[in-house]
Amino acid sequence: MRRRGPETGDPGSGRRRSSRSTPWPEAPDAEAERPGAEPGWGSYPGWGASRPADIVPVDRPEPDDVPGADDDLLDAFGDAAEPSRPDDRDAGEDDDPRPGGLRTGPGRRRRGRALAGGSAAPSYRSSIALRSIDGNIARTGSTVTAWYRLAPQPWSFRSDSQREALIRRIANQLGELQGRWCHLRVTTRPFPVARWAEAFDRNSPGRLPDVGGALGWEDFLTGEQHHLMGLSMADKEVFLGVEVSGRSVVDRWLESASPLLHRVLPSAANAELTALETEIAHVDALVAGPGLDGVPCTAEDMAWLMHRSCALGLPAPRSVHAEAGVAWESEDLAAFTDGVAMYQEPYAPTVTVQGRHGLQPVSRHVAVLSVGLMDSLRIPEADDPWMQRSDRLPFPVEWSARIYVRRPEEVTGELQRQMGKVRSQIRHYTHDHDLDPPMSLERQADRVLQIEDELSGGLTHLNTRVYGWWRVAVSGRDESEALTRAQQVLDLYRPRVALEHPEAQYAYAREFIPGEPLASTAYRRRGSVTWVAAGVPAASASVGDRRGVLLGETCTATRRPVAWDPWMAQEVRRASGLTAVVGGLGSGKSFLTGLMVYKTLRAGARWTVLDPSGPLAELTRLPELAPFSRHIHLLGADPGILNPYRVVAEPRRDHFLDEPDPEKAWRRERSLAAATRRRLVLDVLTGLLPYDVARLPHTRIVLLRAVREVGGAQHRDPGQVIATLRRHAREGEEHADVVADFLEERRELPQAALLFPEHTPDPADPRGPDDSPVGDPSILDEEDYRLTVLTMQGMSLPRPGSPREEWTDGESLAVELLNLASWLTQRTVYTADRDLRKGVALDETHFLSQIPTGKVLIDRLARDSRKFNVRALFASQLAGDLLRVPGFASLVDAVFVGRTDDAEAQAEALRLLRVPTDVGYEEMLGTLSPRPTASRSAGEHDDSPDDTPRQFVFSDGHGGVEKIRVDLEGPHLEHLRQALDTNPDARRAHLATTVPRTAPAAREPDDDARPAPVREQGVVGDTEQGPGDDGVAVGRGPGRGGGDG
Repeated sequence: MRRRGPETGDPGSGRRRSSRSTPWPEAPDAEAERPGAEPGWGSYPGWGASRPADIVPVDRPEPDDVPGADDDLLDAFGDAAEPSRPDDRDAGEDDDPRPGGLRTGPGRRRRGRALAGGSAAPSYRSSIALRSIDGNIARTGSTVTAWYRLAPQPWSFRSDSQREALIRRIANQLGELQGRWCHLRVTTRPFPVARWAEAFDRNSPGRLPDVGGALGWEDFLTGEQHHLMGLSMADKEVFLGVEVSGRSVVDRWLESASPLLHRVLPSAANAELTALETEIAHVDALVAGPGLDGVPCTAEDMAWLMHRSCALGLPAPRSVHAEAGVAWESEDLAAFTDGVAMYQEPYAPTVTVQGRHGLQPVSRHVAVLSVGLMDSLRIPEADDPWMQRSDRLPFPVEWSARIYVRRPEEVTGELQRQMGKVRSQIRHYTHDHDLDPPMSLERQADRVLQIEDELSGGLTHLNTRVYGWWRVAVSGRDESEALTRAQQVLDLYRPRVALEHPEAQYAYAREFIPGEPLASTAYRRRGSVTWVAAGVPAASASVGDRRGVLLGETCTATRRPVAWDPWMAQEVRRASGLTAVVGGLGSGKSFLTGLMVYKTLRAGARWTVLDPSGPLAELTRLPELAPFSRHIHLLGADPGILNPYRVVAEPRRDHFLDEPDPEKAWRRERSLAAATRRRLVLDVLTGLLPYDVARLPHTRIVLLRAVREVGGAQHRDPGQVIATLRRHAREGEEHADVVADFLEERRELPQAALLFPEHTPDPADPRGPDDSPVGDPSILDEEDYRLTVLTMQGMSLPRPGSPREEWTDGESLAVELLNLASWLTQRTVYTADRDLRKGVALDETHFLSQIPTGKVLIDRLARDSRKFNVRALFASQLAGDLLRVPGFASLVDAVFVGRTDDAEAQAEALRLLRVPTDVGYEEMLGTLSPRPTASRSAGEHDDSPDDTPRQFVFSDGHGGVEKIRVDLEGPHLEHLRQALDTNPDARRAHLATTVPRTAPAAREPDDDARPAPVREQGVVGDTEQGPGDDGVAVGRGPGRGGGDG
């Protein structure tokens, strides 16, 4: 066995001496202690002089000491590169030698068997071109690129001028990037179901307590998430990488030595990024400009971009682990590349990508297409943005574009040569052959004249030229599916845009990874920045918010879930809570209203609904709502419930505590309330009179005099006005007696009892001062009920649009009762706490616009909705009825417009939506909610009911306008869908009589305790999920709920 000799005593030497073929000789003590012995050839420090027969070690390099190894780089920095030892001291200290000449003190540097040290670890080199990611800065061996996430840009329901302005803004920002390479990536991210559920749960204060045996909150929220995940919808995300700077050899050397530099010289390790801070800030400002509206990518954004690029075509990862400010070194990039294999069989039309989704292996075939020749597109006049067109497909499409923005001096000569070619071709037709040139050549000639003008005035940012390469990738579970989808993309773009299917699929697929080089310069496209901007890659459907109730999904080019919080406008944006729901018969107005009332009621809101026809009363019979709901049929209620003096609420003093002078503000509102009551009584009594009598000027005079005498106190009633008219008749006012006779006649009608209490006080009784106490509380002032539905079934309303003189006595009375019922409905706005979320829904509101006090009611609700946190829904068949109310168009916040057929009504609906008119959107309103046309043989008729989901154009009040499809298809809401079904069916009348349901016992409304949720089997928190699931979050605590979709 060979022995390794001791190391040299030189502390600066890192070499070891190895033995020859024989063991080390043992040196005698006498020889070791011999004075004057000096080390030399055949000797070793600490040993005596060698004998001729001795075999001594010689210097032989160890494997670690290969010249040029990594240790040489560290040795260049001196002893600081090696760990310090506590026994390294001054070698000149005199210590007692050990027998045999070996020193044991600090006078020499002694090591036993050598440690492997850091050089023993193998070096790692990433399989991609990226070397590191710091924040949004990605570095390769030759470039530094800053990545940004672009904001979605609205495109639907915009005028051509607005769309052209957007294209010019995008082009202007791209023109500012002259001389830089840009990498545009368009990908998708599954809708964050769990994040929405958590936000919705947090945004539901005071929600309804659970009722035993009924759908509880946990099950409701879980069902919403399961249904949403089943729709498999995703958000489009657009990333833009902009070249910031190149990299020198020194930059790359400093990066490779960064672990050491961070310890010994931190400023040198960050020198490259520090030197680029000014340039990066300049690029940040350019990309953040209007049009691009880009923000620097967060760590989560960068991680998502890398996952979707390195694992191209694979299912989206369930989660991305990235913290704010995280940086990925070269070794950390393995998190994106390990576990993913991309390869291509020889001559295969697709590239195969294999990876893992969770712990399950998954494989996809990816087909990459390249944009080829493209005809002139008329965007936005006739064509949609050419990059947005792929959003129409039912499967995800990935885009990658490498764009170089050219400098003006690079393109001037090239443009002049191209212009010469066009002129030569035109002369060839006109002079040589005496023919008219093709129209395409004429268009190019016109473009030549425009370019000449641009060159003469200097190229602006809007005229900057670019060249680049655009790639499109689609994936499938097998090669056949991938090629089928690729063919669908080809068919979508032909014949105006040619998409080529190149051979080198592997190299083209790697182009999608940030930092990778171009696979080929083939299919280069040249044009202006305006042409690039006309692609509008960030155009997307954006409407609603991410914390409200689910209404449905968009049904334009981009499919996205639509969630809406009706109280976000009042609580966040300080806007009005006025909402218009417009549509013809069968457009789904009642269905939409019931959906919003049900879901927001469960989330803690309080609603009062006036539904004259009565179908929404079914909401009060749902088991989970029944203990907290009531249905009041006004035509069968107690006499006097619609007393005009009582339907106007008395202002509460505590509502004005935030005013500078609360007492003065409260008294002013009381005076306004009294004036409103007098005006309401005057309009109601005038409406009860025959049209010929009501239009007489003297009629209004005598009525006004009587009403003023009775006053506006809350404890008065219309019977006192009639008694006052009788007294005026006895005093010589003959017309007052005529008016009183007609009113007495109307009083005898059965429905008129709603206006007149059974016992009318003597009008001669003193009215009391204006600050008299409020009378008995109204039936709606009880706060234990969360939902109150007022119905008036059996009331005959006049035909919409019919003139007043054609109304019958019953119809005139019905209109006045509807007006009073609307005032009764809004009473809850002023009797409840101001901060509570309240809702008021009024149907048949087109009659209110024909009555002066009805217009006052709408205006009052619109102006007080923000202060009292109210969402007011006004449903009408015609938008023009609501537009007749002064200021309604300017005060309205959100608007829902269903199917509308009349041309004039369509224009008015667009005005309500704040959408440009006369640009083609009118006809689209007539195509909403189309019935699917099934192919059938001759002689057959489709007699199936029209149960297709209804469509609306939804304006959310802060810029978003999209066509949406109302969705109530979740299995957990089957009972709600049946309750809101207003379509008649004769078979229901012959079904066996079912046992009436008994409403389950309810807890007190103020009981916040909730029972332990009973979860569905297989629905647990933090469990395994299927491919593409985003997880399910239920409740407030982390880890509650879950599911596998």
